[in-house]
Amino acid sequence: MPVIHVFVKQVPDVSTLEYDPSSLGPRLEKATLRLGEVDLVALEAAVRIKERMGGEVVVISAGERVNELVLREALAIGGDRCFYVSDPRMAQADSWVTANVLAQLSLRAGKADLLLCGEASSDQGNYQLGPRLSEILGYPCITYATQLELSGEKLRVRRNLEDKVETFECGLPAIVSASLELAAPRLPSLLMIRAASRKPITRLEISALGLSDAMLESGIVRRSVRVTKTSRKNQVLKGDTGECAVKLIESLQKEGVLAI
Repeated sequence: MPVIHVFVKQVPDVSTLEYDPSSLGPRLEKATLRLGEVDLVALEAAVRIKERMGGEVVVISAGERVNELVLREALAIGGDRCFYVSDPRMAQADSWVTANVLAQLSLRAGKADLLLCGEASSDQGNYQLGPRLSEILGYPCITYATQLELSGEKLRVRRNLEDKVETFECGLPAIVSASLELAAPRLPSLLMIRAASRKPITRLEISALGLSDAMLESGIVRRSVRVTKTSRKNQVLKGDTGECAVKLIESLQKEGVLAI
């Protein structure tokens, strides 16, 4: 029976995101955290395999301020246990640091047959976690999966590219990054939510992972993130339909939008 590790990231819920009017920077500390959209897809795919073949789904996460209640949501969907790191040093973590931390968490969570992650996080979207985990752990990696089939010691993955469809087979253990098309995440029932409260969650300190200072130093420094503000001219055209149409064309010509 397969053991599946699923990597999930807690990201700001954009519906609760505010910005500072003076600096135009987002107030991330005030935003509600949620699981990334495509991470939920990876989790659903793992749970479906467990329902079909048995086994175990281990949820793994790392971040600046990880909320255990959000992790409980992942357990309610079908995760069996969870390992996570919550540390201020993850606030500026790039994909290099994130992959180093998650790889060590995975090793401490125990042997895995399959490792699943979303193709990209909902906040940074750099599409690097799967390949970086592959380099660190030495497992084959297949990205942008739209179909996933596990049979014995073999994995078959289908992915859709811009100009073709590819199907890969490889042995286990392996890493797969999920596309949104892979599965539709389920909504946990009340019974599943109550059961999740009894599932184990283990917090590890980042210092216990045995990572060097260089492995925790981001190669990319984010200087600032700002909201883009735009202003409208709010031109009002008056007259009947024909007159407004002529005025609109003349206005677009003056702005260089329309050339006749």
